[in-house]
Amino acid sequence: MLFDIIRRTFAVVILNITGAFVGGSVIGIEIWQAAIMAAVAGVMGVAQELSRSYLSDGHLDVEEINRTFGKIADKSGPKEK
Repeated sequence: MLFDIIRRTFAVVILNITGAFVGGSVIGIEIWQAAIMAAVAGVMGVAQELSRSYLSDGHLDVEEINRTFGKIADKSGPKEK
């Protein structure tokens, strides 16, 4: 379960970094700085959502982890019309 969380967190970090390259270059931040900021934001976003799930009942199960990453994927994915 831990390795699943790590792999999925890495996927969130990649999603955040790809968006930060464009945004960082537009406002004049160096690429490596934008990537680090996006990576930290991705990890903290995952930690925040998992913490919310943990606080609700005191443990994390697979369903809660899937729900957490589903929320994050919905936020970053394309919107359907």
